[in-house]
Formats: sequence, C-alpha cells, structure tokens
Amino acid sequence: MPLNDAVGTVVPGSDARNVDTVFIAGQVRKWAGDLLDVDLAALRDEAAASRDRILNARA
Repeated sequence: MPLNDAVGTVVPGSDARNVDTVFIAGQVRKWAGDLLDVDLAALRDEAAASRDRILNARA
C-alpha cells in the first residue's frame, strides 16, 4: 500500500498479465491480452539457446 498513491499501489502488484493493450509508435503490439506479430515458440527457443551459451561459456 499506500492507498493515497494509486501508481505506487497498483504498479508493484502488476505484471504482463494485467496489461490488455499496448501501442508502440502508433502500432498495436498487444491487443485483448494477446501479443501480435510475435512467434513465442521461437522467442522461447532463442532465450533458451542464449542461456545455454552463457552457461557453457562459464564452464
């Protein structure tokens, strides 16, 4: 809390699931809770490959 600060109350308790719509430079990037023009499976694969490269470099 503080209840007298709406942003300070809401923002820390929020995450991406609480965002319905996003516009970037006038372009819709998220609508009705769904990301647009994003291949989530490919993004997950890229993130996992990046993690693996980092972990292997430390070994």
